[in-house]
Amino acid sequence: MCASWLGQKMKPQIDHRSGIRRCLWFRGAASLKKPFVISSYHRSWASPTANPDIQEKAKLAKKEEGRSTAKETAPPEMHKLILFLEVCSVYALGKKLPNPDKDCGKIIGCYAGDAWENVDSYALCSHVFYTSVQLEEDASVTVWDPYKDTEGRGFIQCNGLRKKISHLKTLLHMHDSYDIYKNTSHTKVLTDPKLRTKLVNNIIKFVKQYGFNGIDLDLSSPPQGHASEKENLVSLLKALKEKFDKEKLILTVLVDPIEETAKILYDIKEISALVSFINLKTYDFHGSADDKKVGHSAPLYHSSKENAEERKINIDSIVKYWISAGAPPNKLLLGTAFHAMISTLVNPKQIEQGQESYGFICKEGKDPKWKHRYDKEQKVPYLYSKNQIVTYEDKQSIKEKAEYAHNMNLGGVMVHNLGDDDFDGNCGEKMPLLKILHQIFRNKC
Repeated sequence: MCASWLGQKMKPQIDHRSGIRRCLWFRGAASLKKPFVISSYHRSWASPTANPDIQEKAKLAKKEEGRSTAKETAPPEMHKLILFLEVCSVYALGKKLPNPDKDCGKIIGCYAGDAWENVDSYALCSHVFYTSVQLEEDASVTVWDPYKDTEGRGFIQCNGLRKKISHLKTLLHMHDSYDIYKNTSHTKVLTDPKLRTKLVNNIIKFVKQYGFNGIDLDLSSPPQGHASEKENLVSLLKALKEKFDKEKLILTVLVDPIEETAKILYDIKEISALVSFINLKTYDFHGSADDKKVGHSAPLYHSSKENAEERKINIDSIVKYWISAGAPPNKLLLGTAFHAMISTLVNPKQIEQGQESYGFICKEGKDPKWKHRYDKEQKVPYLYSKNQIVTYEDKQSIKEKAEYAHNMNLGGVMVHNLGDDDFDGNCGEKMPLLKILHQIFRNKC
């Protein structure tokens, strides 16, 4: 049974990991910008196809000045101006100018699993991680939801976006399988040397069969963190990279970035050298069923009220740790979550946890019963009413995070999950959070 929200029962989502492990959160829960003027000299270099009169006037002007109107070549410094003039002529003629992707080398990776018809939204992403595919304990690769992924043509529809969005790359998010009944993950498949060759070959075969550009491998919960397993993870990535490079495929990973965990699980310098980029799971710091107190799920900075250990559980501390441990900044993607965490104080000793989308929260948060608070220290918003507290991202906090990642020269940002944005425009424009990320990372070239 899931926690309640505004008196309604919340349905658990079966995806179990990184975007997908939603049911685990419910364990234990009860119920052109300015016009510009062009001089007559500059007009002489404009394209005659844009306006034939311009060419004729240019010739007359040159004759009056005693210049030859024979073959002339525009100086190199004028090339960009010609482009601007063409743009102006297009607008003057009332034609729609294509909006090409501005590839600054920055990435916006989006976890998603449906709504492939919303091309405009996906066009704001540079990479899409299709969630999700399972790695079984025998090293086989299986479709997690055949009805949606294969029978429902999810794979085909996702990859079909690349025909409409030229810059887009599609990757399969792969994770070890999870036994719901035993509450255990088959994580050993990632570190077992005996299964490595078989696993790598099966992954390659699966990716090529369904036409994806690569994979996003979930390393957010490896086995026990023993030294040998840490080394075996690196060995698996080396084997994958060797094969992927030959096939021109992309290899990325999703990690649990908290310092205490990362020290045990990852050889950060080695992993950074083997993958295209690393998705930092810099969210869901608070909100699990085991939490004894409520805290924001993704604070940008620490609070002055926190102790030494607690001050490590924030984005700024984590990003700086990974860089200090050998990760090049341009290999790191800052994770942002578009879902909200809902904490309900049942009694002084019990906190129930639930989850909802930003699209839902921004609408329901307009109810006068909810009070709004923005933590200026941690740069995050809260909603609270009676015995409930909601931690989430809004336009301001997402902008703060995006500007932080930009100023830290990170490779970009990762979005979990695309469908949790205001997809339907309940609070104004559609996809407001994603549009802010795109404005900062893909338009500031």
